[in-house]
Amino acid sequence: MISKAQCMDLIVSSVPEFGQAWEDHRNYWKGEEAGLCNDISAFSDYVGDQITQGKRDNLKTIFDLIEELLTDGDQDVKDAVATCFLENLLNLASANKLFSSDFVPFLGPNSRAYCKAWDSFTGVKTEGL
Repeated sequence: MISKAQCMDLIVSSVPEFGQAWEDHRNYWKGEEAGLCNDISAFSDYVGDQITQGKRDNLKTIFDLIEELLTDGDQDVKDAVATCFLENLLNLASANKLFSSDFVPFLGPNSRAYCKAWDSFTGVKTEGL
C-alpha cells in the first residue's frame, strides 16, 4: 500500500520532468506542509499544462502511475488522486481548457470508472469515457 507519506516522492521519482514545478510548489508554501490534495493538484496543473502544450510523451507513464495510486494507495492517497487530480482534469476538459481526447485514452480501469462516476454525479458527459 502506498502511503500519504510516500505518494509525492513516488510521483517525483516516476515523473522527473515534474521536478521544477514541484520545487516551485514547495517554495510557494515556504516550508509549510501544503497537504496532499494541494500537492496532487500541483501535479494535475503540471499535467494539464503539458497536455495543452502538446507535450504528451510521458502521459502513459503518468496515467499508469495515477492508476497505481488509485489502486494501491491508502485512503488518503486514493481520495487525493480522485478529487485533486482526476476531477481537476475533468473540470478543465468540461471548461474547454483541454481536450479529454488527449488524456482519456490513457486512463486505467479504476481511473476510468471514477471519471464515469464523476460525470454521472455532475451531469457532465466527458467525451471518450
